[in-house]
Amino acid sequence: MSQRWKLAVIGILAVGATSLASTLTTAYLMRPPAPAASALEPVEPPAAEPQPRPPIVRVAPPRHHAGAAHKPAPSRPHADGVVSAP
Repeated sequence: MSQRWKLAVIGILAVGATSLASTLTTAYLMRPPAPAASALEPVEPPAAEPQPRPPIVRVAPPRHHAGAAHKPAPSRPHADGVVSAP
C-alpha cells in the first residue's frame, strides 16, 4: 500500500476537472444574449414633435413636518397703535 498518494492525486485531479467543467458550463449558460442583427445597424429615430405634458394637479395640501420651522405668531399692536419691527 505504498501508492496511496497516486489514488489521492487522481481524486484531486477528478475534483479539479469537475470544478473546471462546471465553471465553464455555468459561464457559457450565463453569458449575455447576442445582439440582434438589426441592432448592429444605426437607425435614426423619427423626428417627432415632443408631446406637451399635462399640468400637475395637487390633490392634497402639502404636509407640515414637526421639525420644520414655523411662522411666529403675529405680534399684538401696542396701545398707541405702533407695531415693533420683527
